[in-house]
Amino acid sequence: MPHLFNKTSKISTVISIVLIFLLLGALGFLIYWLPDVTESLINATDNLGNRAEITDLGRKWVLIDAYVMVGVAVVAVVLMFFILRAVLLERIFTIAATRLIGAVSLCCFLEGVLFAAIGVWFQLAFAAAIAACFVGLCLRVVKHVIEEATRIKSENDFTI
Repeated sequence: MPHLFNKTSKISTVISIVLIFLLLGALGFLIYWLPDVTESLINATDNLGNRAEITDLGRKWVLIDAYVMVGVAVVAVVLMFFILRAVLLERIFTIAATRLIGAVSLCCFLEGVLFAAIGVWFQLAFAAAIAACFVGLCLRVVKHVIEEATRIKSENDFTI
């Protein structure tokens, strides 16, 4: 039975890696269309946000913020690829792996700040900011758990 679990786990990890490459492709596609997407969101009519009051400078700020968000997302996705690579190589209980998880956590917090920055015009962005920070906090907890597990594993490796 453990052999079957190991095989299923590897298949799941490979599927996650494939999804990472699909997400990177989608982010690359989004970079091309980002000016049109942000303009459409700014011009959308609804009862949420203060987009009717947005100036030309505000429109540029939203576009720059969106590009930075996509850039941070690309960094986070690439870091997740390296985490999954560590899982495949069975090197998850290492200092490098915990640093990768910590870096993804920081990317989530940065995304939260970037979403909050456009909350003036898009009030729902505050909800996205809170969600991103929550995910960042969850990853910080996981990082600390894996860090402790790494320390315990290291001690056990020296015990005969």
